[in-house]
Amino acid sequence: MRVALALLLCCACRTPARPSSPTADELEFHRRALVVDAHSDVTEAVRYEQYDLGVAHRDHHQDIPRMREGGLSAQFLSIFVQPGRFRAEQFFDEAQTQIEAIRKAVAAHPAELSLARTAREVRENARRGVISILLGVEGAHMLLPGTDEEQLDHLRVFAFQGVRYLTLTWASSNPVGGSSGDDGDTQGLTALGRRLIAELEKLGVVIDLAHASDPLFWDALRIATRPVLVSHSSSRAIANHPRNLTDAQLKAVARNGGAACVNFSRGFLDDGFRKAAIPVANQTRDLRTSERRKAFQAANLPDVPVSRLIDHIEHMVAVAGADHVCLGSDFDGVPMVPVGLEDVSKLPVITSELLRRGMPRPDVAKVLGLNILRILEANEIRTK
Repeated sequence: MRVALALLLCCACRTPARPSSPTADELEFHRRALVVDAHSDVTEAVRYEQYDLGVAHRDHHQDIPRMREGGLSAQFLSIFVQPGRFRAEQFFDEAQTQIEAIRKAVAAHPAELSLARTAREVRENARRGVISILLGVEGAHMLLPGTDEEQLDHLRVFAFQGVRYLTLTWASSNPVGGSSGDDGDTQGLTALGRRLIAELEKLGVVIDLAHASDPLFWDALRIATRPVLVSHSSSRAIANHPRNLTDAQLKAVARNGGAACVNFSRGFLDDGFRKAAIPVANQTRDLRTSERRKAFQAANLPDVPVSRLIDHIEHMVAVAGADHVCLGSDFDGVPMVPVGLEDVSKLPVITSELLRRGMPRPDVAKVLGLNILRILEANEIRTK
């Protein structure tokens, strides 16, 4: 009997239980809330794979039918040009092709999607049953090529086109500072980086500190005068990933008035998965996300339950406060997500799990989307 029980427990550890379905009351609360996701990489599929957002798919993490099912109100789509696949002289121009691809995708579904720049537009779109699409540029390397002045001009173009946040670095360092993902992890903000932050605040573009090296994170917060965003990172106290935030960093984001958005990637949520996945991650670094996902799925890596994601949210709220935590799924940018949160249609599970753990409903609403809207409002440039 003891042996059988041990085997049963072992199997349970390997195969996490799926969360129970949200109740009617939990689902109603979720659908009344403004649900905003700070980061998705489905742009890559739209631009390079002719992925139609209007069709329900069995692959990838997002499309309009599943956004509807998941109660999503607004989605930031990442503009991301991968340094391993493009030359520096192509970065800015290639980013332009992605912005145009998003514009065309939104225009193809006017009853379902609308580009938004402001928190007010997000709220207005939600009232008329339309999902807002916002733009975020993931990595200041996309300001290249050019001199410092030319890169700042490229930033102004992005702002004119409606980009609402700029991630200072990606997994590779660039002329504005160091990344947590390479040898620049000890490098802080450069002189160009300081000029960039001043220009971002002048233009009303949110400073995003996801991917930043620790020195860059602290340098940027010392000079930022508006609330920042950390668009897709989790808690380093729970999972020791260099992309995750320490408790000290979470508290600093709170003091700044900003918010940190939890990343749904298994590697950011669980140390066991991250360590097991290192060989696959190294081998697939420069591949497209869809190709990386296939490699990860074929590697028989550990499962991670959605409860682990809720652990991160709870910890981040406990440290930084409910006003400073948000959702940054990294859908279609990460190879594997938790069991029970397979795509955007499963977002109500997060609401259900937070409510069942006793988080007050006003705080859940903040995490789901209100915190991001507050940061947008705080960074908007108002004209008389």
